[in-house]
Amino acid sequence: MFIGDQVGIALFTPAMVRFHDHRMALLAKPGDIVVVRQRCPEFEAYLSEYLGISQVRFLEARAADPASVAKQCWSDPRLFRNLQEVLEAAGSLTLYAYLVTGHLWQLAEALAAAAQLPVYVAGPSPRISRRVNDKLWFWNVAREIAGQDSVPPTAFAFGPAAAAGQIARLARNSEQVVVKVPDSAGAAGNILFSAAQVKALGTAGLRGQLEQQLRATGWAGGYPVLVGVWESGVKKSPSVQMWLPHAEEGPPEILGVFEQRVVGHEGKFVGARFASLDREMEGKLAGDALRLATMFQKAGYFGPCSLDAVLRETPSEDDQLHWIECNGRWSGVSIPLAAAVHLLGQRPEGIVVVQENLELEAPYEVSLQCSSLGDLLFRRGQSREGIVLISPPHPLRASFNAAAIAGSQKRAENLMEEAFQGIKAGI
Repeated sequence: MFIGDQVGIALFTPAMVRFHDHRMALLAKPGDIVVVRQRCPEFEAYLSEYLGISQVRFLEARAADPASVAKQCWSDPRLFRNLQEVLEAAGSLTLYAYLVTGHLWQLAEALAAAAQLPVYVAGPSPRISRRVNDKLWFWNVAREIAGQDSVPPTAFAFGPAAAAGQIARLARNSEQVVVKVPDSAGAAGNILFSAAQVKALGTAGLRGQLEQQLRATGWAGGYPVLVGVWESGVKKSPSVQMWLPHAEEGPPEILGVFEQRVVGHEGKFVGARFASLDREMEGKLAGDALRLATMFQKAGYFGPCSLDAVLRETPSEDDQLHWIECNGRWSGVSIPLAAAVHLLGQRPEGIVVVQENLELEAPYEVSLQCSSLGDLLFRRGQSREGIVLISPPHPLRASFNAAAIAGSQKRAENLMEEAFQGIKAGI
């Protein structure tokens, strides 16, 4: 059973995640169950017709419920009864989730007790899941394992006055300072202050502005928060995608090194591609990542994991690598990569992932995407390259979440360029 819901990550709400929970359906096989907040029949038909993902049962939770789907599955009698029936018919059940939480483990325990049958969780304990996704914990671990200079200058702040003081201190030698909610993800909870802003606001004004902006993100008031230097001179944003098996099943495996595309002052993720780095830098990335992953594995982590970094040019024009965060969960890159392997039977030689809002007035529905892309769409059993839709579009605005897979990176990039040309021509 697959649950792709992102609610459970700090600051993420049902309105924010929309149809992204459908991404995990790309990993499903005949007989599997996918639980989503709101079904999208058009996307389900696309999965079956183009990708051969059929005989998969979709169950619908309550779309606007602020509770995570995993919690709804054990607290909603209707959903729980459906899942118990599935378990009793199958004899056992394995739960896969975008993010492993305590609610997922509670669901497994409740189902196993109700049916007196085995239920497995494909992931770590909630405690280690929280740890590896905590930006402050990761900063501390990376500094110890990869070296003091492997992370940007960062501080823990245990209250508003301390946070304001740390911002002011770092702003003396940096153009921008960022405050992050450490257990959130992506750009959610990132608040930037320029050195000029810090000077103009003063300590009291800075404290008030920080609290106001944190509250606006949905922050519940928990400390510590992360205060760090927002890197300047960034050339690339590499991400190492890995799979960490159980320790007795082998060492961590690097699935690919990607370059992420981020936009806006807060660094919002909009896509990724295989990285083009020199051999020395890619070797350092891989070496650091494997050492960190080995430590996570020994601590009990199991499952998909990605480590994000920035490659920046220093004032002396040297390249400097800084580790930023760990994503101990599935992601907008690891799901398309795993789906491509599933569809091709091997890792693609080229892949480009996009997750963008489009400059269109009306929502860009699945049927319109398929008609615009035409022969560019990947068809399982008929093609070895093409565009794969990763999730349904946003219901209220035009968006496009897809991957181009091909026999070379250049060909994948050309396919994605053709896709955007098709979108423009089809509207």
